[in-house]
Amino acid sequence: MRNKFTVRLTLYFLTVLVIFALVVGGLFRHLFKENAIDQKRREMNQRATKIAQVITKDLPFMERRYGEDISRSRIINTLDNASPEIVWVVDGNRNLNMNLELIREALLSGKVKITDIPANGQEAYKRLPDKIRHKVERAFGGKSFSLEEYNKYLGATMITVGEPVYDIHGNVRAVVLLHSPVEGVEKAINQGIHSLLVSLAIALGCVLVLSAILSWSFTRPMNTLKKIVERLANKEYHARTNIKQQDEIGELAEKLDILAERLGLAEEESAKLEKLRREFIANISHELRTPVTVIKGSLEALRDGVITEPEDVEEFHRQMLKESEFLQRLINDLLELSRLQNTDFAIEMERINLCEVIGDAVRGAKRLGAEKKIEVKSELDTEIYPLQGDYGRLRQMLMIFLHNSVKFSPVNSTLEICLKGNRLSVTDHGCGIKPEDVPHAFDRFYKAHNEQNKSGSGLGLAIAKQIAVRHGIELEMESRLGEGTTITAVLPDKLKGEG
Repeated sequence: MRNKFTVRLTLYFLTVLVIFALVVGGLFRHLFKENAIDQKRREMNQRATKIAQVITKDLPFMERRYGEDISRSRIINTLDNASPEIVWVVDGNRNLNMNLELIREALLSGKVKITDIPANGQEAYKRLPDKIRHKVERAFGGKSFSLEEYNKYLGATMITVGEPVYDIHGNVRAVVLLHSPVEGVEKAINQGIHSLLVSLAIALGCVLVLSAILSWSFTRPMNTLKKIVERLANKEYHARTNIKQQDEIGELAEKLDILAERLGLAEEESAKLEKLRREFIANISHELRTPVTVIKGSLEALRDGVITEPEDVEEFHRQMLKESEFLQRLINDLLELSRLQNTDFAIEMERINLCEVIGDAVRGAKRLGAEKKIEVKSELDTEIYPLQGDYGRLRQMLMIFLHNSVKFSPVNSTLEICLKGNRLSVTDHGCGIKPEDVPHAFDRFYKAHNEQNKSGSGLGLAIAKQIAVRHGIELEMESRLGEGTTITAVLPDKLKGEG
């Protein structure tokens, strides 16, 4: 089944409703039965009181005719026929009158045996259950009562109510007993339960439809999320949920879209990094192959005696030394970059004056640019810029910028280094770089290819970037092809206490 979650959710709703219906039905039956029986008892008590009042009113007439045996009076039968309940009366001689028609009906229905029919009123009273006789005797003491008891004369469980009958002097002369079958109350209860069950069945049908609709609307976005996750697993990082809901599912969808976007960026970054890695390996291989080939060729020529003139041998030695120095510099740059990228590699941080670092770097740049007659100008808006940093590493970063500026600047040009506020810039008027190369200038393993950078390894600016990161410095580059380049270092705020 495709929508298992929808089916399960619907079944959960139905299960909860069924359990609720059973609990409510049980409580309804119990409470309704108790309430119905209590209501029936109250009604019977009221009628028993009225019947007792009628008998009290006719008591003088009944006593003149029947003496103490007032239960034999036809007035009792009349009251019995007029009341919805069965009316019995126990007189002072403990005679119990009974409706012979009802006993005859019970006999014919098989509920009562003929041996259960008493011969007279006193015997009928004696055959009453002990519980009822005990209550009747208390009623002769002036206490009303009500109870549920099986009546063997009537062949059913009855609700029995007893009410004393007083004479004009306040003496109890008889007890009125009203009987009503519990079966009638049970029938009313069953009708109520039947109505409740029908209502619950209709409610279950409605809930089944509504729960299916609600479950489907609830699980639909989850199915969408599932499909998006499957697409992301297949590296379709452009997939989006397009779910806009102000709830937990909406938040999950939003986070999934963010994840997809970041996975896409990570994929692009990974592809870019892989491309840079391959280019780096190709560049390094090329850079290593050239000096190694020169050194190997020179050594073979010297070993085989091809070169014998002292001047030529001297030139070969100088060339091999130059190539070995290049190899050493390349290896040192690789090691330097690796160390700076390692966060466990500590640099010596102390309170320094950045202006002194700039002055030191400017002096070094003047020596670098002397051969090309490049003029190095510096402009600082302060003599003290206190900073927490590593003097040597910051000088190394500036020297990388200045070395590149000298390298790419033409003869007789100028180079400016300027400090204004928290922005330190190095500007040259050299060849510049292509616009597409600017965003990648500080990337690892990246090297712009041009005539002036044939001998470069592409590691200098990457090393400078790592030094800047370790000092909380942000680097920016602006360059126009054929016009020049400006590298700007956005410095941290000055340390308090100086400057």
